[in-house]
Amino acid sequence: MKKRKEEKPVSAAENGAVKQEEIQTEAVEKPRTPEATIAEAVSAEATTIVRTQALFSDKVLTPTQRRKRTALSWTFMFFGILMMSCSVYFFQTPNDFTMGGVAGIAIVLEGFLKPFIPFLSQGVIMAIINVFLLILGLIILGKQCTIKTIICSLFYTGFIWLFEYLDVVGLINAAVGRVETVIDPETGAEITHALKTLTDQRFMELVYAILLFGIGGALVFNSGSSSGGTDIIALILKKYTKLNVGFALMIIDFIVVCITFYTFKSIESGLISLLGLFTKSFLLDGVIESIGKTKYITIITQQPELIADYILNDINHSFTMYDAEGGYSHQKKKVLVTVCKRNEAIKLKMKINKVDPTAFVIITDANEILGKGFGGTL
Repeated sequence: MKKRKEEKPVSAAENGAVKQEEIQTEAVEKPRTPEATIAEAVSAEATTIVRTQALFSDKVLTPTQRRKRTALSWTFMFFGILMMSCSVYFFQTPNDFTMGGVAGIAIVLEGFLKPFIPFLSQGVIMAIINVFLLILGLIILGKQCTIKTIICSLFYTGFIWLFEYLDVVGLINAAVGRVETVIDPETGAEITHALKTLTDQRFMELVYAILLFGIGGALVFNSGSSSGGTDIIALILKKYTKLNVGFALMIIDFIVVCITFYTFKSIESGLISLLGLFTKSFLLDGVIESIGKTKYITIITQQPELIADYILNDINHSFTMYDAEGGYSHQKKKVLVTVCKRNEAIKLKMKINKVDPTAFVIITDANEILGKGFGGTL
């Protein structure tokens, strides 16, 4: 009879290890279904999004940054109003140019009323029209007439009235010797007074009138305001008709300019005013787009942490990040998408080139951005 071979007893610890190994082997060998793979990918992406949102939820402008942006907005608004006022007083009024708006209406009305009411200046007429339109706008439009629009309208009128009161053009011409002497028909005495235009170059003054009015208007619009006046009429027309604001404003300005043919009895002044109106409109749109233009940047990189940290903490913007895979190399990469100003885009390009020279970067122009940190204003 053969002796039976004794089996070595297995401890509980060894038995547990064997079972764990069997479970792991079974998990590895068990085929994964497509549904499980998709569920796992969705779960991982959801986790990434939640973590990203948690990281960026508190990423807002600091009080200092908000105060700086507000101060910059008001500063550009006042500079814009000052430039528009200089355009009207120094170049449009002396040369009988009109480019629409309340200033154009005031120039036309002054030509009609000056013979009957000599003391009625352009600044006074603008003040009367603007106050009337602001009251009408507050009654009909309500909240659409913002505090900024009211302030802009009052300062616009106030600057022109102040220039007229001080007779700035007369003081400048007297200082440089641009004067003329005429004989009083009643007394026969010689009277010397300053010329009403700064130069004898009418076309050059038209160019300056367009530049100051167009750039100034763009600064005002980009600060989230408007100069009031005919803008309020256009908003009222939009409310009660099917006209959009831009087209309604163009119609009003065109009518004002056309009246200059009759007011000044000069085809030349009318044609120059029409040229100024259309040129100003194109310049205004171009400057507004140029100021508000930002860069849309897509970054495909294997070093997302360093680039992400720079976007968040140095140029103070957020970003969207998602996973990607190279079509040729099949390498796992990250894609970062962000939007920033042009000067910030230059800094970001230099940083990307430094931390990841192999990164693939796409930069395109974004004409308008709406959202936190943006909104089309300065």
